[in-house]
Amino acid sequence: MPKLKKIKLKYHREIPKDYRIKSVTLTNSNGNYYVSVLTEFEKEIQKMPSSDKVIGLDFSMSELFVSSENQGDDY
Repeated sequence: MPKLKKIKLKYHREIPKDYRIKSVTLTNSNGNYYVSVLTEFEKEIQKMPSSDKVIGLDFSMSELFVSSENQGDDY
C-alpha cells in the first residue's frame, strides 16, 4: 500500500501480540477503503473427561435435531 500515502484509520479491535497475520484484504466501496485482516493463533486444547455414555445428534431440515435417544424438536 505504498501508493496510498497517509490514510485515516478507524481501529475496531487490537490484534493480540501472539496472533499471526495470515492475510490482509483491501476493498474499495463507494470511495471508502476497508481492510479485513485474517489472523491465526495457537491454543492448547484440553482433553475432555472420558465418559461411558455417548449421545449422537442428527440434523434435519424438518426438525431442529434428533438425538440418539429420539429426543427432538416437537414443533
